[in-house]
Amino acid sequence: MTGSNLGIMGIILPLLCSLLILCPQGCSCQVLKFTDLPLQQWVKPSTRTQNSAQDEGYNSLDEDHPLANELLKVATCVLAGNPRKLMAKLPSDLQVLSILESGTGTSDIFLSSTDLQRFVELISLDIQGVEHEKKGGIILSSDTLLPLGMTLLYLNLERVTLTSQSLTNKTTANLVVKPVNTPSEEEANDSVTYTVTNHSSSRNGHRLIFLSQQNTGENEDKEILPYDVYKQEVEAEEDTVMGGLFTGLSVLTHLRVYDCAVKDISWHMFDGLYNLQHLSLEKNDLKFIPEFCFYGTPNLRSLSLAANKLLTLKSVDLAGLLMLEQLDLTGNNLTFLSELSLPPFPALITADFRDNPLDTIFPSTFEIMNTTTKLYLGGDDAPLTLHKNSLLGLRQLETLHLYNLNIPLLERFILQGMPSLLELKMRGNVTRIDFDAFLDLDKIIDLDLSHCHIQLISMDAFYGLKSVKRIDLSFNDLEFIPPGLFTIQQQKELREILLSKNRLTTLPGDFFKNLRPPKRQTQIQNLRLDGNPWDCNCGMIHWNPHLVNRVKENAPRCLTPEKLKNWGVFHALRKGGLQCRRPKRRHNHRLFRKVANYEDNNVIS
Repeated sequence: MTGSNLGIMGIILPLLCSLLILCPQGCSCQVLKFTDLPLQQWVKPSTRTQNSAQDEGYNSLDEDHPLANELLKVATCVLAGNPRKLMAKLPSDLQVLSILESGTGTSDIFLSSTDLQRFVELISLDIQGVEHEKKGGIILSSDTLLPLGMTLLYLNLERVTLTSQSLTNKTTANLVVKPVNTPSEEEANDSVTYTVTNHSSSRNGHRLIFLSQQNTGENEDKEILPYDVYKQEVEAEEDTVMGGLFTGLSVLTHLRVYDCAVKDISWHMFDGLYNLQHLSLEKNDLKFIPEFCFYGTPNLRSLSLAANKLLTLKSVDLAGLLMLEQLDLTGNNLTFLSELSLPPFPALITADFRDNPLDTIFPSTFEIMNTTTKLYLGGDDAPLTLHKNSLLGLRQLETLHLYNLNIPLLERFILQGMPSLLELKMRGNVTRIDFDAFLDLDKIIDLDLSHCHIQLISMDAFYGLKSVKRIDLSFNDLEFIPPGLFTIQQQKELREILLSKNRLTTLPGDFFKNLRPPKRQTQIQNLRLDGNPWDCNCGMIHWNPHLVNRVKENAPRCLTPEKLKNWGVFHALRKGGLQCRRPKRRHNHRLFRKVANYEDNNVIS
């Protein structure tokens, strides 16, 4: 072996030795590139629906990450019992650790600070329990994570029991120890809700009692307790606060607590997490957010409270999140939003309120969200109502999705206040659309009004949409298209019109003429007319086969007359089913008379 080869081996061997991991039974150990770590699965935002509100890969760890090219020591361990022996056998220089629970989850597995204090280089910790109905599984105490405070960057907890997770409920009793024969015992008995004593009431010693803190109104005199008893009661209260669980994790950037049955949170939990950028508390049992709860995370960029049971929001609940860019409140029980619901969000980009039983958005709700570009509202459990100025102030909004909308008449004032809007999607019950309904949305490109049960639409409904490229009116209840609704002179950039799955039997005589600009090539690229009960007649000789989508599955077909039922419209025209050689004047008069009758009978003011 040459000297140069020996030199290379002298460099490689120490490197390989430094990456060698001695792995105990029950664990899988390896060296992985940072971008290939399992934590990619939970650092990325969840995609609950096909059209996720958050940009795909928003939290992903891409190649620009400072650790992207680093090789890290990774271990994945399966726990079925006491973790102490297994943790003691792992190398202390681990950088990424995943702990997976095995079994039915009915036995308690306590993970303490002693088990983790050896891992002085750990940057990522992933603890996942199993799904179970009974209590048990992996349990973390309030000081379990303290030894990792100076190194831990990523923390994921799934289906893990967090001890002392509930805040003290001021309407419930606290367990204290009091002497049996104290002078104040008779007075105390007035407020005792439940007593655990020995069988002999005359026996001296101590007993456990619950001192109710409810004010029944019968006796408002407060009992004066000895200091040692008072101290014990205060300690009992402090034991129920999950305040110290994340205390000391000063460099933590990503925290996810998923499906851990968390019922209450407090500002103590997140106090001092100044480097935290992404926080997810998805699929827990939160009903309320305490005031200023996230004030200790001033650099938070994304917050997910999805799939909880939140009943209401107050502006002080989320106060202090001045750097927040992504807010996910999907799948809760919010019934309304008002100007008192949200604090100032000077950096907020995306707000997602889908899958809430929202029935009302009060005026001026979003006036303080003047940097938001994406907003999602509504759910299946309640019809959503908008008022005048409900959307006022969203001056930079580009994407708006409204679900289960209930507006009998869509008028112009409902959509005012969004001059930058590019994409509008509506779902629900919008029976009629008034003239100039979208006049203030002159920059809009994609207008999706499908699945809205629309019956009538004004001929000037789309007036002013000079930039629109796609208009989707499919899956509605339209029986007639008013003349001049679509015209290249107005919608100069229009490329796609979707009228599928309505109740249309005919089109205005100038429909196709209005879609062909003078002295220019036809710019309409996709016109869908399938799924309508077309009455095939010689008036269709004006239909332009070059504009209509004629793929077999999407071709418009005749319903009447009976002899042409299920014939393709253009097949009937071309193969002589209608035997039309030239436009018939009599039919044109009948068609224009029908248009005139529509305008007379369906005036939309």
